[in-house]
Amino acid sequence: MARPIAAFVLAAAGLLSACEDGAPEQNMTRVKIVVPASEQLKALSPLYRFLGLRRSIVDSGQRCKKVDRGAYQQDWNNLAMWTAHCTDTGDWAIYIAPNDDVQVRLCSEAAQLKLPACKPLPPAAAEADATTAPAPASPRKPR
Repeated sequence: MARPIAAFVLAAAGLLSACEDGAPEQNMTRVKIVVPASEQLKALSPLYRFLGLRRSIVDSGQRCKKVDRGAYQQDWNNLAMWTAHCTDTGDWAIYIAPNDDVQVRLCSEAAQLKLPACKPLPPAAAEADATTAPAPASPRKPR
Protein backbone atom coordinates (compact mmCIF):
# COMPACT_ATOMS: atom_id res chain seq x y z
CA MET A 1 0.00 0.00 0.00
CA ALA A 2 2.92 2.36 0.56
CA ARG A 3 3.93 1.96 -3.07
CA PRO A 4 0.66 3.25 -4.60
CA ILE A 5 0.61 6.24 -2.23
CA ALA A 6 4.25 7.07 -3.06
CA ALA A 7 3.49 6.77 -6.77
CA PHE A 8 0.44 9.04 -6.38
CA VAL A 9 2.47 11.63 -4.46
CA LEU A 10 5.23 11.60 -7.09
CA ALA A 11 2.70 11.91 -9.91
CA ALA A 12 0.92 14.80 -8.19
CA ALA A 13 4.24 16.55 -7.55
CA GLY A 14 5.20 16.09 -11.18
CA LEU A 15 1.90 17.55 -12.38
CA LEU A 16 2.15 20.53 -10.07
CA SER A 17 5.73 21.29 -11.04
CA ALA A 18 4.81 21.27 -14.72
CA CYS A 19 2.16 23.96 -14.17
CA GLU A 20 4.52 26.84 -13.35
CA ASP A 21 8.04 27.84 -14.18
CA GLY A 22 8.52 29.30 -10.70
CA ALA A 23 7.37 32.85 -11.30
CA PRO A 24 3.65 33.55 -11.48
CA GLU A 25 2.41 35.60 -14.41
CA GLN A 26 1.83 39.25 -13.65
CA ASN A 27 -1.15 40.73 -15.43
CA MET A 28 -1.28 44.12 -13.75
CA THR A 29 -3.17 47.14 -14.96
CA ARG A 30 -1.59 50.46 -14.08
CA VAL A 31 -3.94 53.30 -13.25
CA LYS A 32 -2.82 56.92 -13.55
CA ILE A 33 -4.57 59.16 -11.08
CA VAL A 34 -5.63 62.51 -12.51
CA VAL A 35 -5.14 65.52 -10.29
CA PRO A 36 -7.60 68.17 -11.53
CA ALA A 37 -5.94 71.11 -9.73
CA SER A 38 -2.59 70.20 -11.29
CA GLU A 39 -4.13 69.99 -14.75
CA GLN A 40 -5.67 73.44 -14.22
CA LEU A 41 -2.28 74.86 -13.18
CA LYS A 42 -0.68 73.42 -16.33
CA ALA A 43 -3.28 75.22 -18.47
CA LEU A 44 -2.65 78.65 -16.92
CA SER A 45 -0.34 81.35 -18.24
CA PRO A 46 2.95 81.59 -16.30
CA LEU A 47 1.78 84.66 -14.36
CA TYR A 48 -1.37 82.98 -13.04
CA ARG A 49 0.47 79.68 -12.50
CA PHE A 50 3.03 81.47 -10.32
CA LEU A 51 0.21 83.17 -8.39
CA GLY A 52 -1.45 79.77 -7.82
CA LEU A 53 1.82 78.25 -6.58
CA ARG A 54 2.42 81.25 -4.29
CA ARG A 55 -1.07 80.92 -2.87
CA SER A 56 -0.42 77.25 -2.08
CA ILE A 57 2.70 78.22 -0.14
CA VAL A 58 1.11 81.15 1.73
CA ASP A 59 -2.10 79.21 2.52
CA SER A 60 0.02 76.52 4.18
CA GLY A 61 1.34 79.11 6.63
CA GLN A 62 4.70 79.78 4.96
CA ARG A 63 6.16 83.06 3.71
CA CYS A 64 6.54 83.84 0.02
CA LYS A 65 6.79 87.38 -1.29
CA LYS A 66 6.74 86.44 -4.99
CA VAL A 67 7.10 83.27 -7.07
CA ASP A 68 9.35 84.07 -10.02
CA ARG A 69 9.79 80.48 -11.26
CA GLY A 70 7.73 77.34 -11.03
CA ALA A 71 7.10 74.12 -12.91
CA TYR A 72 5.40 70.75 -12.76
CA GLN A 73 8.01 68.16 -11.81
CA GLN A 74 6.48 64.68 -11.58
CA ASP A 75 3.79 62.41 -10.18
CA TRP A 76 4.76 60.91 -6.83
CA ASN A 77 2.59 58.54 -4.74
CA ASN A 78 -0.60 59.68 -6.52
CA LEU A 79 0.33 63.32 -5.89
CA ALA A 80 1.30 65.91 -8.49
CA MET A 81 4.63 67.46 -7.48
CA TRP A 82 5.34 71.05 -8.45
CA THR A 83 8.36 73.16 -7.60
CA ALA A 84 8.38 76.91 -7.07
CA HIS A 85 11.02 79.51 -6.24
CA CYS A 86 10.07 82.33 -3.88
CA THR A 87 12.21 85.44 -4.12
CA ASP A 88 12.53 85.68 -0.32
CA THR A 89 12.37 82.10 1.01
CA GLY A 90 13.86 79.94 -1.75
CA ASP A 91 12.73 76.70 -3.39
CA TRP A 92 9.56 74.84 -2.42
CA ALA A 93 8.02 71.49 -3.32
CA ILE A 94 4.24 71.54 -3.61
CA TYR A 95 2.33 68.24 -3.55
CA ILE A 96 -1.27 68.29 -4.81
CA ALA A 97 -3.61 65.37 -4.07
CA PRO A 98 -6.49 64.30 -6.34
CA ASN A 99 -8.95 65.80 -3.81
CA ASP A 100 -7.07 69.17 -4.08
CA ASP A 101 -5.37 68.88 -0.66
CA VAL A 102 -1.97 70.56 -0.78
CA GLN A 103 1.23 69.94 1.18
CA VAL A 104 4.19 72.28 0.94
CA ARG A 105 7.77 71.52 1.94
CA LEU A 106 11.10 73.29 1.53
CA CYS A 107 13.17 71.62 -1.15
CA SER A 108 16.14 71.62 1.23
CA GLU A 109 14.19 69.24 3.53
CA ALA A 110 13.26 66.71 0.79
CA ALA A 111 16.05 64.19 1.51
CA GLN A 112 15.45 64.28 5.27
CA LEU A 113 11.72 63.65 4.72
CA LYS A 114 12.42 60.93 2.10
CA LEU A 115 10.67 62.93 -0.62
CA PRO A 116 11.84 63.27 -4.22
CA ALA A 117 14.55 65.86 -4.72
CA CYS A 118 13.52 69.10 -6.40
CA LYS A 119 14.89 69.50 -9.90
CA PRO A 120 16.56 72.83 -10.69
CA LEU A 121 14.23 75.41 -12.19
CA PRO A 122 15.18 77.44 -15.26
CA PRO A 123 16.20 81.04 -14.59
CA ALA A 124 13.43 83.59 -14.17
CA ALA A 125 12.43 85.46 -17.33
CA ALA A 126 13.62 88.84 -16.02
CA GLU A 127 17.01 87.35 -15.09
CA ALA A 128 17.35 85.69 -18.50
CA ASP A 129 16.49 88.95 -20.29
CA ALA A 130 19.00 90.89 -18.20
CA THR A 131 21.82 88.46 -19.01
CA THR A 132 21.11 88.24 -22.76
CA ALA A 133 20.06 91.82 -23.49
CA PRO A 134 22.73 94.16 -24.84
CA ALA A 135 23.85 97.02 -22.66
CA PRO A 136 21.90 100.22 -23.27
CA ALA A 137 23.56 102.73 -25.57
CA SER A 138 25.06 105.73 -23.85
CA PRO A 139 23.01 108.89 -24.28
CA ARG A 140 24.22 111.26 -26.95
CA LYS A 141 25.39 114.68 -26.01
CA PRO A 142 23.70 117.54 -27.81
CA ARG A 143 25.88 119.36 -30.31
